[in-house]
Order: sequence, then C-alpha cells, then structure tokens
Amino acid sequence: MNKNYFQIVINALLISVIGVFVVDYISHLMFSDPMETIPYFLTKFALYFVFSIVFLSLFKRRDHMFGIVLGAGVVVASLWGMYYNVLPALFDYYPYGISLRGLSFLGMGLVGTGIAFGVVHTAAFVAGYYSAIHLTNTK
Repeated sequence: MNKNYFQIVINALLISVIGVFVVDYISHLMFSDPMETIPYFLTKFALYFVFSIVFLSLFKRRDHMFGIVLGAGVVVASLWGMYYNVLPALFDYYPYGISLRGLSFLGMGLVGTGIAFGVVHTAAFVAGYYSAIHLTNTK
C-alpha cells in the first residue's frame, strides 16, 4: 500500500478550505441569521482537515466512489453537529460562536435549520472533495 502522504495533506487542505471557507461560509453568509463567528469556521476547518486526512488515507480513489464520499460527508457533518450543537445543548456550554437555537436558516425554525445546515455541511465536504480531486488531478 504505497500512499503519497504529501498529496493526501494537500488534498485534505483543499477539501477543508473549499468546503469550509467557500461552500459553508457562503451558505452562512447568504442564508444564516446572524452570521457565524470566525472561531466557528476555524474550528470547523480543523475538524474537516483532520477528517479529510483520515478519509483520504483509508479510501483509494475509485470511479464509483460518490456513495462513499457522500457517506463521509454525512459522518463529518454529524460529528460537527454533535460537537457544536448537541453536546453544548446537553451541557449548556457554548465555548464560541452561536448555538443552533440562536441561528435561523431562512427562518425555518430549530429543526429545519438543523437539517438545512446538516445538508450544507455534508455538501461542503462533497464539494471540497471533488474540487480537490479535480484541482490536483488525483486518480
């Protein structure tokens, strides 16, 4: 199993930058009220970066990989949701940013906002993955 670790790190960096600072940031900017904080995006970037390194280390690129990438997007979005929304709600502790109860995605309420941001966070990973693969021409 010969892996190019430098390429894995570069792709993980691209996935994180494109996913968090392009897809997710623009989604929050356009649809979220109020706008999230900088520490929110930096922490999410760190999680996506570490998750992307693990994901790229475990899975080899294949033509029929969309389901696997989508599943990975759901996993990382769920991890983020647990870390940022569920655990703080259970322990009534918000170290930074705004709780899900304080956000609105186009005025859809708590459940609708949670689902919408889950979809956006999943899409951020998927878009970041395919953008990184395209930009680096990794096969």
